[in-house]
Amino acid sequence: MRNPAAAHGTDAGAPVPGAAWMTDVLRPGDLVVVAQGVGEPTPLLEQLVRAGGSLRDTEVFVGLSHSAALTEDAARSLSLVSFGGMGPLARLAATNTVSIIPCHFADVPRLLALRAPGRLVVLMQVSPPNDDGFHSLGMAVDYTYELVGQARAVIAEVNEQLPVTSAPCLHASAFAATVRTSRPLPVIPPANVSEVHRQIAAHVVKLVPDGATIQLGIGAVPSVVGAALTRRRDLRVHSTLVGDWLLGLAEAGALSTEPGSVRISEAAGSAALYEYVTRSAVLVRPVRELNSPDVLGRLEGFVAMNSALQVDLSGQVNAEEIESGYVGGIGGQPEFLRAAQRSVGGRSIVMLPATAARGRQSRIVRRLHQGTVTTLRSGVDFVVTEFGVADLRGTSLDERPEALIAVAAPHHRDALLAVTERGDRREVDDGR
Repeated sequence: MRNPAAAHGTDAGAPVPGAAWMTDVLRPGDLVVVAQGVGEPTPLLEQLVRAGGSLRDTEVFVGLSHSAALTEDAARSLSLVSFGGMGPLARLAATNTVSIIPCHFADVPRLLALRAPGRLVVLMQVSPPNDDGFHSLGMAVDYTYELVGQARAVIAEVNEQLPVTSAPCLHASAFAATVRTSRPLPVIPPANVSEVHRQIAAHVVKLVPDGATIQLGIGAVPSVVGAALTRRRDLRVHSTLVGDWLLGLAEAGALSTEPGSVRISEAAGSAALYEYVTRSAVLVRPVRELNSPDVLGRLEGFVAMNSALQVDLSGQVNAEEIESGYVGGIGGQPEFLRAAQRSVGGRSIVMLPATAARGRQSRIVRRLHQGTVTTLRSGVDFVVTEFGVADLRGTSLDERPEALIAVAAPHHRDALLAVTERGDRREVDDGR
């Protein structure tokens, strides 16, 4: 990898004060890839936002952000690209301020390298170096790690408060420049949980046996499901993203004590969660080590539990966009759900409230919004709402509407039933 810092008379890895790295490193036509989640180098992203329109012919790729940087009006002057519309990106996507690349989470590095060959600049957050000059990636390993070897330059925020975990390490020689900071990891507040979420969790937990390997994320439904699983025993975790539910399972004695039984790519939650991940045997690993086909194919009793925005009457899943715009993403949902089906004793579960807009809109629909299919109907075993569980295993297209209408909100069932009585299969299957 070329070292732009050396061209300006500084050593690789030398601290760069303020935002000097932008003038020293960036060139017109670059694609700047910013690490996401709790691994986000927030001070570097803030510097990009402040630079705004002065970044001539420069694209900035961002993911899920827990900071306020992308909520600033100045962010609208950036040429933003992402794989989804999570968090503050939803507002930007609704106004066409961010361009969405529809892709699987594990495929982000490949597609970005194709989008900007030879023009990638990676921004990431690392811990202070050890005696041998190696920096830990701490609490999150995302697409930026996969791009280090392909990037023209890597800029690192060296955060004095980022703990050293089992995550991969990078040598200081990998960085064209560094910016030293000292700040705590962002604390992700608990999601607002309703009785509907609790009812969904009560149904889901019955589908998860002792000894299962589970995949969950963060948010209201996953947090409640995780809490409901504390009475299970010998659970394993294989999930790119985990929240405080992981800590709850550990404290309840629900997790397996076998080495390597908990494998994640990112933990996002409380300071106590970060302490647990740092001090425990949790493995923080690259995304490719968690959802590559070879790895997923070896899992037994894999139960993948994913949230959705809509499910149509054939079982197709939309986890990406609704009338207000692009608010989600493909992520790893299709891979995890399909892997669960292939796993001996595995189950693929889609979870969602039965309604939106204070009950006015059904999330069980005859046709997905804009025909957006995140997961194929062949990839779903169970659909769970607060009204029950639709078991789609072995069901025909003629049988599925009845099962799914049974878990729709009662006041929307007649309208959905009318569709099936008309035999309007073209409406139901549109977008397959």
